[in-house]
Amino acid sequence: MRVAILAGGLGTRLGEIARDLPKPMVPIGNRPFLEFVIESFAQRGLSDFVLLTGYRSELIEKHFADGAGFGVHIEYSRERQPLGTGGAIRQARHLLGDRFLLTYGDVLRRFDYDRFVREHNDPCLAVYPRISAGNTDIAGDRVIRFDKRAPELPYIDAGFCVMPSSVIDWLGDKTSFEEIVFPRLAVERRLACEVIDQNFLEIGTPEDLERTRKALA
Repeated sequence: MRVAILAGGLGTRLGEIARDLPKPMVPIGNRPFLEFVIESFAQRGLSDFVLLTGYRSELIEKHFADGAGFGVHIEYSRERQPLGTGGAIRQARHLLGDRFLLTYGDVLRRFDYDRFVREHNDPCLAVYPRISAGNTDIAGDRVIRFDKRAPELPYIDAGFCVMPSSVIDWLGDKTSFEEIVFPRLAVERRLACEVIDQNFLEIGTPEDLERTRKALA
């Protein structure tokens, strides 16, 4: 099982903190945040990664190289121009195998990912009850609606999912994976879900980053 990490973000909301850095490379102590993300999967036995890079991709590649120094294996798919999450995943298809776990390089969760991929053979999205806004509705163990423009929905995606590579056929260049794949699978009642807790760390805003730095100090 390969773990695909979307790591091409610019960190615009972080301002000067992320100047000239890909957002996942923002430092936490003396380590880039992306190290913690990779470690969270490697600790559960998932050690085969594809990093989907874009802005300043050379900084990520120089730091991690082939992953051997971190006890993992890493390959790269590099955007030469912004493609959106869908375009980035479409470009990386040849590296992802028949089934892959997709996550984001700016969110950290300590989670039993190994169990998650073993137990969910169907496409599956992790969700948690919304805090301020939602994008997902469920019935039993199925997602019945996914809409990023419907903040009143009772759940929100937790930032990771397991997917078959066949869904990549639905994607074009410069598209959003979330806005194409999740809604279609939900309409077809093919998207399973697992409700998990709200315990995660992120670096989307300066306030989020400060909380994360304190938590990981």
